[in-house]
Amino acid sequence: EVFKQAYRAYAGRRYEEALGHYATIIKYFPESRFFLPSLFNSGLANEKLERWEAAAASYRLILERFATRKDSKDTYFRLAQAYEKLGEHDAISTLMTEVLLRPDLEHFDRVEAHVRRANALLELGQYGMAEDGFQSLLRLNKQAPVAQRLQENSEFIVRAEFGLGRALHLQVMAIPLVLPTEKMGEDLEVKAGLFLRSQAAYIRALRVHHPQWSVASGFMIGRLYEDFYLDILSAEIPESLNKEQVSIYFEELRKQLRPLMVRAIQVYEKNLSLAKRIPGIAHQTSEWAASTDKHLLRLKAYLDDPITQRRAERLVLQGRPLEQLWDPHLMALDVVTEALEEARSETKKNQKIPKS
Repeated sequence: EVFKQAYRAYAGRRYEEALGHYATIIKYFPESRFFLPSLFNSGLANEKLERWEAAAASYRLILERFATRKDSKDTYFRLAQAYEKLGEHDAISTLMTEVLLRPDLEHFDRVEAHVRRANALLELGQYGMAEDGFQSLLRLNKQAPVAQRLQENSEFIVRAEFGLGRALHLQVMAIPLVLPTEKMGEDLEVKAGLFLRSQAAYIRALRVHHPQWSVASGFMIGRLYEDFYLDILSAEIPESLNKEQVSIYFEELRKQLRPLMVRAIQVYEKNLSLAKRIPGIAHQTSEWAASTDKHLLRLKAYLDDPITQRRAERLVLQGRPLEQLWDPHLMALDVVTEALEEARSETKKNQKIPKS
């Protein structure tokens, strides 16, 4: 009767009330057949209330007592979801490695475990291992029997292609362009190879027209071009160049990089158009569209706004990350500093130098 009351409360979205009933069963009827479903449903109710630590505690208890049961597999994935919300990526990696060792794992569950583990490795900064994880998943799916194989537009396959693109993208960004020139050339060649592989993975995720991941992939393709542009713009400059030579260097660099910027702008504009065509746009999709719009405005400023270009050059010369260009506080400081320097320069010009 208590379990029925809990079910009615949960179905009616009265999650606090449902949790009270489940707590009664967990405390007073630990040997009953309702104990395990009460634990699991407590986790679900806490998820609805966004109490991720409490949800994780319920799922951990299930795995401590019932891990060998076949119906406990879903608990691994619910716990991974809670850990993701809590930012506990190490715990996700360990948990998904554990579930992948189960002999009773079906193909779909194995695919999900690989995706969750590889995404956790991405968040931990282990980009090469994450790449291997996504590649293993895609290879595993291709080798699966036709009846079990997931289609290329399946949620987890699209997420794997997107994740692979991101793992390669982050490897592109992890290689700094530093002197001497020979090393810079070698590193640039490696970065270009990773760039093309990343772009190819994003395109594979884009072309299946998944409502969320297509817009996400479109944004990341544009971001790939943008990041590559900023990376080259931030490359180490020889100290031997004087002020005039540095000015010429940046001017020539912008000319050479302009096609990259134009391409990125085109990708962002197409992505916004795609987002508008998707009916009943989901919250996650609208977030990707908003990010596209924000970065599109930034790129246009990099391309045509002299003030933005001067501020970017100054950041590069100071060894500061270009992301600081868009920090409102730092932007205000830079504008004031530039205005003061111009005023001092103008004062100096107009000032009469007394004869000695």
